[in-house]
Amino acid sequence: MSLAHEQFFSFKRNYPPPMNADTPDNQDTPHSGSRPPSPERPNPLQLLKPSDGYVVTPILVWLNVGVFILMAVSGVDMLQPASADLIQWGANYSPLTLGGEPWRLLSCCFLHIGILHLLFNMYALVQIGPILEPLLGTRQFTIAYLTAGLMGSVVSLWWHDVVLGAGASGAIFGMYGVFLALLTTNWLDAAVRRELLKSILTFVGFNLFIGMQSHIDNAAHIGGLLGGLFTGYAYYLFVLRANQPAGRALLPMLVPPLLALLLAVLVYTHKSTPLADFDRIMERFNKLNTQAMNVFRLPPNTSATKLAKAMNDQGVVAWQEAIALLDKADKLDLPDGYHQHTKLLRQYSTLRLKSFKLLQRSLTDTTHIYDNQIAIYDQQIATVLSQLNAKKK
Repeated sequence: MSLAHEQFFSFKRNYPPPMNADTPDNQDTPHSGSRPPSPERPNPLQLLKPSDGYVVTPILVWLNVGVFILMAVSGVDMLQPASADLIQWGANYSPLTLGGEPWRLLSCCFLHIGILHLLFNMYALVQIGPILEPLLGTRQFTIAYLTAGLMGSVVSLWWHDVVLGAGASGAIFGMYGVFLALLTTNWLDAAVRRELLKSILTFVGFNLFIGMQSHIDNAAHIGGLLGGLFTGYAYYLFVLRANQPAGRALLPMLVPPLLALLLAVLVYTHKSTPLADFDRIMERFNKLNTQAMNVFRLPPNTSATKLAKAMNDQGVVAWQEAIALLDKADKLDLPDGYHQHTKLLRQYSTLRLKSFKLLQRSLTDTTHIYDNQIAIYDQQIATVLSQLNAKKK
């Protein structure tokens, strides 16, 4: 899944070389259109070592490898990581991403679902990185990579009802998208363009086709590719065609990531999934449960009047809201297990509401006539709680 080095170096006389270390601002100055000869083919191990004009790609490789090693050391399966482990390490899990953890849109780009996933992606990255990074400059390459990664995650989040996504594929697809955009301009010689375009289109088409045949997040690939295409055209228009130093064109180059962020905000604020809604309801339910049960933590010397008021204001009101929320949760399009859990919680909340009302009445009327009924409710509550705890196991 790469652009063959053999093919690339066959066009080396027509392709722009890595920047000379003596060039001012050599990390951010684009190549001119003069296309002097390329250097000799690098040793494969050199692709993992930062050098002049080639810094971000090896750093990205080592970052991804480092995160994978940390995951493995912590006990995560190296071949088939559990979903819970991926979520814990920052995967793009829509209920959490949409539930207040938008940072997962980028953190997921540095996680991988097994060592083979990591190796394939890093191999693809070190094929395109040595070509694009010296061309774009480190800042522009970094912007393009993160923009593509963000776009891949956002499109995946938008496309799927529930997604658990991880991997650098979207960002790497974006790098090929940047190159594809440049190959559709007149910046390179026509003969070179045609041959390289075949390779890139073959790579993109093959991987998108494979993505349709297996459990691969093609939405992330397409999102990253679109982000890369947009970034590539922006770079061509504002830097290459305008013959501008990349440093001066930094502001226009921020347009793609800003648009990606805008898209992320739109998806984040408007996208909703049944599971995300369920998680939000459960989060609110837990707060209401805590609020109501805190009545029993009031000081022992609290007056009966204050206790009765707390029973109503903190307890009865909370249980009424909890029941209304659980009724909403039961209407969501979710698997049966969620509905069974919701029904148990509603039964628990209803019993609590009845118990709290009797406790409040006992305090208000200064009577013990409700004690037996309250004890019955307590036994029923204990039974429901044991059923809920059994489901957790």
